[in-house]
Amino acid sequence: MPTAAKLVAALSFAFAAWVVCIVLEGFLPEAQRIGRLYSVSIAIGALGGWFVSGAAPRASMVEAAATGLRTATIITISALLAFAVGTMLEVAMRGLYGGPMEAFLDIFNEFAEFGSMILNAPTLAAIILGGIVAGMVTESAGRRWR
Repeated sequence: MPTAAKLVAALSFAFAAWVVCIVLEGFLPEAQRIGRLYSVSIAIGALGGWFVSGAAPRASMVEAAATGLRTATIITISALLAFAVGTMLEVAMRGLYGGPMEAFLDIFNEFAEFGSMILNAPTLAAIILGGIVAGMVTESAGRRWR
């Protein structure tokens, strides 16, 4: 059922994903295509905010920050998996894999490669702080508009 908390969660986590994309873009290699980085990340952020943080039970602000951090972690892992699968599908459509198992195993390699790109202090700080702030904003909206 749609609630104000779910809507605010979707918007705030989508905004946090947009900020993380801006921070991450400065650390990507020059040859790395941006492509659908923004659109996919924002969509996953909105969905994660709606279904994870927006659906969480209302509690204290400390628990809201923890829920926001959990939601940001789920969004990050989901986005990494989406980009890994997308890259695997692009390579598979070019016929560069020897078989389906090689394509499936490459998802994990791509996941690790994309994961290593976000392992820098500013990007991790944006993920952590964005998740905490978005979780607290969601909690505040949930208390205000019941």
